[in-house]
Amino acid sequence: MNKLLVLFAMLVLPFGLHAQEDAGAAAERARIAAERNKAEAEFRAQQNACYGKFAVNDCLSAVKAQRRQVLADLRRQEISLNDAQRKRKAAEHLRELEQRTAPDKQPEQAQRRAQNSDGHGDRESAVGRKAAERAADVASRPARAAAREEQAARKQAEASAARAQRAEQAARNVKKQQERLAKAEERKASRDKRLAERKKPPAQPLPPPAD
Repeated sequence: MNKLLVLFAMLVLPFGLHAQEDAGAAAERARIAAERNKAEAEFRAQQNACYGKFAVNDCLSAVKAQRRQVLADLRRQEISLNDAQRKRKAAEHLRELEQRTAPDKQPEQAQRRAQNSDGHGDRESAVGRKAAERAADVASRPARAAAREEQAARKQAEASAARAQRAEQAARNVKKQQERLAKAEERKASRDKRLAERKKPPAQPLPPPAD
């Protein structure tokens, strides 16, 4: 009776684990999709804000670079998730194939696994630790993504401030140059006027009065 219970548990347990893994994968996909939608909305808002700035092209380039970086990171997460799910499904398919090709050996294999379960305690613990590490990594991804986004936004703000400062300095330089040119024109006009006055012929004396 105990052997049958062990056999039943070992046959049913993988299905429960698979369901949990599928739920976790679905949650991850939903998180990635939500982050991608949020990022796209923020990028559109940043692009619209660029049109109100002095250096429009520089601002748009910075926004596009940040967008590529964030979307590439989300894509890497999605690819990693797809690879893990693909490997798990391949393993499931292989296990099902083995079970179909050797059905008469299933009870013996399950019994041997049950008898050797004590010897596999360390490996199960290692698997549990790895699962916990993966879960912790998945849980920390939003925080890491937010930190990267904050750092990118800070760098973009610093770059925008630097560009605005350079633009203001350039405008001041242009204004000073225009003022210098205007003063030079005034000095030239004044000098030309003085020269013209010097070149005027002296005034003719008035004729003597008639007797």
